[in-house]
Amino acid sequence: MLISLLLFLVATYAVFTLTLAGVWLKKVTFGKRFMRKVPKDTTISVLVAARNEALNLPYLLRDLAKQRYPKALLEVIIINDHSTDDTVFQIENLREELDFPVHIIHLEDFDLKGKKNAIKIGVQQAQGELIVCTDADCRVGEFWVLGMQQLYKGQNAKLISGGVTFIPDGRLWTIIQSIEFASLVGSGACAMMIGKPNMCNGANIAYPKAVFEEVNGFKGNEHIASGDDEFLMHKIAEKYPNQIVFAHYQPNIVYTQAQENLRSFVQQRKRWASKWNHYKDWKVTFLAIAIFSLNFGMLLSPLLWLINDLTTTQFMVLWLVRCLSEYFFLAPVLSFFKKGSYIKYIPFVQILYPFYVVFFGISAWKKGYVWKGRKHF
Repeated sequence: MLISLLLFLVATYAVFTLTLAGVWLKKVTFGKRFMRKVPKDTTISVLVAARNEALNLPYLLRDLAKQRYPKALLEVIIINDHSTDDTVFQIENLREELDFPVHIIHLEDFDLKGKKNAIKIGVQQAQGELIVCTDADCRVGEFWVLGMQQLYKGQNAKLISGGVTFIPDGRLWTIIQSIEFASLVGSGACAMMIGKPNMCNGANIAYPKAVFEEVNGFKGNEHIASGDDEFLMHKIAEKYPNQIVFAHYQPNIVYTQAQENLRSFVQQRKRWASKWNHYKDWKVTFLAIAIFSLNFGMLLSPLLWLINDLTTTQFMVLWLVRCLSEYFFLAPVLSFFKKGSYIKYIPFVQILYPFYVVFFGISAWKKGYVWKGRKHF
């Protein structure tokens, strides 16, 4: 019975993954083909929540200064979340270089903290019709804002989610993270493309201010530190199920730093996993359970083979089918993120992946993690 179930899960997963690969290849566009003849007339507020980002924020601000978008229609709002370093000084120091307004909001003035509160206050203060969000440690290309606006106007989007990848640094550790993260971003993107959104990333997201207010922002999940992106997307998707759009163009990719070490990686993933127990959509929960079960079964498969419950042929078929299906999906996703040289590392990451899924699947039930110098329970 167990072997039959495992074979069924692998076969179903392979069909599912190859379907995602087909969706990705059909929808994703390379280059700058998003440059439609949609009027560049939307007022835009770029929101950045920042906590102790003095080293990173200047790079992002200079990237924003290079945007191919009318500066008269653009404002940037930095929401300072109780920084104890030179974050504010760096913003003030760069203001003269920038040809658009840069506003600073201090959360301590509102007796608030945390990213959700930062975004909420930022939206309240924003003058733009379209809210575009990224993180203070990110880098963006010159067409980033324009791409968001073109999708917003061209497709009447109520939420736009863009791709996020890591800045290359030559380390195997970063390559592993990049492949793992590409799997998450790619599967979330495909889910949006077929009208079943389940994941997105707050480092590259946009939505009309009016829609944020219409769904009451983060109301109902304010107590959960994580999820400023996905919970909001789920609320918007309930009202506008066919207007959640993935920014499937390379100029809309956002780049960020990989986690420096295993400890910070674990804390980040525990932060992400902490919201899984709060999903209300049964389909998202079911998918998470199915993927956990599959990877738990893959970890068991060597033991089942050793005790002769699994034949050598069955063992090889299990791993071959799973790995090949993931390879055919991940290869084009990595190419889109300009990480084609990483494709050869996919088999190595696939061996590690079941350990990763099982570990963080179990961790989701255990409360507590540290992020940005704060303990969350």
